[in-house]
Amino acid sequence: MLRKLGRLLMYLKNVLLLIVLCPVAALLRRCSPAYRHLWLVSERGNDARDNGYWFYRYLRTQHPDANACYVIDPDSPDYARVSQLGRTVRQGTLQHYLQYLAADYLVGSHVQPAAPNLMIFYHLRQIGVHPRGVQAFLQHGIIKDDMQWMRYPRLKVDFFASGAKMEYDYLKSEFGFPDGVVRYTGLCRFDNLMRGKKQTNQVLVMPTWRGSRYPQGEAFCSTSFYQHFQALLSSPELLRLLEAHDLQLIFYPHIELQKELDRFESPSPRILLADWRSYDVQTLLMDCCMLITDYSSVYFDVGYMEKPVIYYQFDKEEFRKIHYQKGYFSYEEHGFGPVVESLESLLQALQRYAENGFGMEPEYLARLEAFFPVRDEQNCERTWQAITELGEKS
Repeated sequence: MLRKLGRLLMYLKNVLLLIVLCPVAALLRRCSPAYRHLWLVSERGNDARDNGYWFYRYLRTQHPDANACYVIDPDSPDYARVSQLGRTVRQGTLQHYLQYLAADYLVGSHVQPAAPNLMIFYHLRQIGVHPRGVQAFLQHGIIKDDMQWMRYPRLKVDFFASGAKMEYDYLKSEFGFPDGVVRYTGLCRFDNLMRGKKQTNQVLVMPTWRGSRYPQGEAFCSTSFYQHFQALLSSPELLRLLEAHDLQLIFYPHIELQKELDRFESPSPRILLADWRSYDVQTLLMDCCMLITDYSSVYFDVGYMEKPVIYYQFDKEEFRKIHYQKGYFSYEEHGFGPVVESLESLLQALQRYAENGFGMEPEYLARLEAFFPVRDEQNCERTWQAITELGEKS
């Protein structure tokens, strides 16, 4: 009861702030160049590693005359990199609220784009309370599952970026957005993937989370997720394989599970437990020679670079019960690598890839090309063109 009351008070506080600050923001737009024709860009507010960052970087380097500002906490490990590009504002401050209400373009990789509180403004938009600017959703990753909360009219945005043809067709036919909202532009971070980096001897293990209802704290150690991945990390056969092929394994759980990282143990210097503050996801993806995941959509990024993937899916039924429901994507029919359910099968598949120089088989390359008919370095450019077109029409 107290939690519901607290949440209600937060919503009321933000509505009152909008009422009070809207006329102030309108005045600033007319009187201050810093608030005029503003592009406000963000991710979660404490990071800069995803589509929001790469779009902001594109703005600052390719359109330096654009009045752009990035939302980020100065305590973020990414702050220095962003601040070197241009202006920043701290999430949730008075200045952030005023910029949010004054901006012509609100751009972000999460809903609601660039908002002082992403979930509160996501719900406020549903009931018609929203800022004046074009709201451009760059996405956090390619959608493959049936994510009901991202369907229209639950999610209301003016621009919804799609990163692949199959995903675009799914969003257009199933998510119910008005014509012109969903655009096949590609994801902004893909531009950097195509530039690539020299491949190392790193095998990246990056599993996704299991939803907010999954056990946390001490109870996490009794979950199938912990037991299966700890069994992998402590496997003598894995250690022998890493030694034989001079490989390093990097274990990097989803950011929602990073708080449980200390519960895992690494028995060898060849196995690294990587935390989000010290390791950049895209750098890990670009550096790895292959990816082992369960259901994380980062395999689309790895596939985009023509690197092999193994899907380690030991809890299919449980995952669908507590997390996202299946959408259009079938791992068996559309995936970029084999699907395995046991540790033994996983290690056998890893051995095969190591012996073959970590190349993708023709079958999976064909699937990749069908999924990504366009792979280039123009994703940010297409996104810019689509958003500015919307701004000119509004």
